[in-house]
Amino acid sequence: MNNYPISPLTLGILIISSTLVGGIIGGLIGYNMAPSGGESFDLPEIAAFRMGFIPAKAEKVETITTNAQVLIEFLEEEMGVPVEMYPVSNGYEDLITAFELDQIDAAFLDSTPGYFVVETGFAEVVLAELRSDTNQPYYNAAAIVRANSPIDSLEEMLSGNYISSHTSATGTAGMIMPIGTLLKMGLMQAKPDDTTETLLARYFKKSEIGGSYGGALQRVLDGQADVAFVRDTSPKDLFPERADELRVLYVFGKVPSHPVVVNKNLAEGWKYKFINAMLKLNNPENIQILSNLYGAVGLVGANNLHLADIGEAISQLPWLEAEILDKKK
Repeated sequence: MNNYPISPLTLGILIISSTLVGGIIGGLIGYNMAPSGGESFDLPEIAAFRMGFIPAKAEKVETITTNAQVLIEFLEEEMGVPVEMYPVSNGYEDLITAFELDQIDAAFLDSTPGYFVVETGFAEVVLAELRSDTNQPYYNAAAIVRANSPIDSLEEMLSGNYISSHTSATGTAGMIMPIGTLLKMGLMQAKPDDTTETLLARYFKKSEIGGSYGGALQRVLDGQADVAFVRDTSPKDLFPERADELRVLYVFGKVPSHPVVVNKNLAEGWKYKFINAMLKLNNPENIQILSNLYGAVGLVGANNLHLADIGEAISQLPWLEAEILDKKK
C-alpha cells in the first residue's frame, strides 16, 4: 500500500472552491471536500481507475470518446495508475447501472442521472463544472418562443393550442426543470397514473423531441413547434444570426452544471487523489482538456447539495425514476 498526502495548496484550492459553490447555492454550506491538516490516506492496490462520460449530444458519442481519451491519459499520469474509460453510449442509463454494480469509480453526469445515483446511495458529488456562459456551476432553463408569437404567458402556453419542443424525455433543462417548476407553480396538475407523455398531452397540442438544444430550438425557428424548452442562452449560442427571431418567454430556474461523482465504495485515498488530479485541469496549460469535453471553463469543489434545485423539480414528477430505471433495464 502507498500513502497519498493532500497537499496544503490543494486544500486551499478546495476550501476556496467550496466557499464559492456554497455561496452560490443557498448560502455558505461548508463543503468539506478534503481532510484538514494534510492527513494521509492509504491507497489500496487497484488494477485500474474506471472513469465514465456522457456524450454532450446523443449524436456526438465519437467526439466525446476522443476528447475523453485525452483526459484519461492526463489522469493516468497524475494518478500513477491505469485509467480505463467506461464505454460511452448515447445515454446515461448505462452509467447508472455501472454505479449500482460497482463497475465504475467516477463519472461526469448530467444533473438528473447524477441525482438518482446520489439518492440511491451509490455515489457522491465531489466537483461541479463552471459553465462558460455564466462562469458559475449552473445555467438557466427557459421557454423560448418566436419573437412574434401570440404566446404572452405561461397560462396561454399551456392552453392546449400549441406544440412544445424538448431536448429529450428526461433532459434536465429541456424537460425536468421546466415541467417540474410548472407543476410546483400549480399551472400544471399531475394525476396519480400520469407519465411525462400523458401530462404533456393535456397541456399541449403535441410535444416533440428535438434531441438537443439546437434540435429543439430549430423546430421553433422552422415553425414546426411553438415553444422550445432549452437553456436560456441557446438562441445566441446556437443561432446568433437568427437570435432576434426568438424571445425568452420565461426563465424557470437554475440547472446544476455537470457534476463529477465518485463511487461511494471508492477508498478515501483514491477519491482525494482523483480530486487533486481533476483540479489541476484548472491550470492554464490543462484547461483545454476540460473545455473540449463539455465546454466548461473550470471545476469547483461541490457536494450533493449541488443537485438540490434539480432534486426539487424531480420530486414533482414521481413517475420519473421508474421511467428511467425501466429504460435502463
